[in-house]
Amino acid sequence: MSLSILSAQLQSVMERLSNGESVDVTEDVIEKAVQEFEQVLRKQLGRGRDDFRLRMSNFGRASCQLQMEKSGAERSRSPYNHILRMMIGDAVEVYLTALLRIAGANITGGKDVVSFDIAGTTIKGESDIDFDGDVWDIKSASPWAYKNKWSKGYRGLAEDDSFGYVGQLYGYSKGQNKGMGGWVVADKSSGEVVFVEAEPSEEELSKIHSDIEDRIHKVESDAPFERCFEPEVEYFNRKPTGSKRLGTNCSFCDFKHAC
Repeated sequence: MSLSILSAQLQSVMERLSNGESVDVTEDVIEKAVQEFEQVLRKQLGRGRDDFRLRMSNFGRASCQLQMEKSGAERSRSPYNHILRMMIGDAVEVYLTALLRIAGANITGGKDVVSFDIAGTTIKGESDIDFDGDVWDIKSASPWAYKNKWSKGYRGLAEDDSFGYVGQLYGYSKGQNKGMGGWVVADKSSGEVVFVEAEPSEEELSKIHSDIEDRIHKVESDAPFERCFEPEVEYFNRKPTGSKRLGTNCSFCDFKHAC
């Protein structure tokens, strides 16, 4: 099924539900959503700090962040509302998966435990969903990220991939010998949904692979710590203020104070 058709069918289902009209929902869709809710609820309510290990969900991040985490550096305290933001994100993903099933998406897999051997290290993780044999991730996004990154397609993500989503999807793809599908992204505020197809060139794929190898080598070999980013010039009304600010990667880093 083409993405344009799937997108149209998903919007049709959502529009009907938004206007109080019935749609065909099987018991299987409800049961799977309940199981997924239970899993994410147990995950969020049983949160704790596991020992550091490279995994699919983190190995796309900057090596300095991974080095900090492995060293046991003190994390910055998250605000009290952080956990609810995470819970809302999980809930959006469960709902969106259910809507995709109702819309008739050709779901060929998902929730697969994946192992990816690279640079002498085995990286493990769990994929989200497969469409037509390709691996896809389901993401929820803030209004800003949805508008300024995801809505610009693959190029918008590749130019500002602060959380390593491209590397993560690459790992899921290589670990299962499946194609890189892309991302289904929902704006947590507006409820809008966009399909972002992964479209890396062969040159980009080679760079993604080599970057991951380099990152793993730095972390696993306990190489000397090296910052990957520098403070950025601060602007106001497009004019420099004379001060500097943390860039996006550093702003969201758990170790910015320790660094």
